[in-house]
Amino acid sequence: MTAIQHEFYRSSRGPGPADEDWWSLVFDPETRRLLVRHEWQASGHGGFDDLDVTEFLEQAGGAQTALIDSLFRVPADA
Repeated sequence: MTAIQHEFYRSSRGPGPADEDWWSLVFDPETRRLLVRHEWQASGHGGFDDLDVTEFLEQAGGAQTALIDSLFRVPADA
């Protein structure tokens, strides 16, 4: 079965117009794991990292706030 993926945040990496970072919540039905995938594309290279949701939420930033907002439909600082 294919993993289920939902993008919840995207930001510009610069300096090129196509240089971006994006984050998705991913559920892998084979391993039954829920994780956050951070993907990026920059001039000449790209890649991705998979993070445990807890590890991801321990960091501070716009992507973390966006995930909380998308899960609970309320501002993270409310």
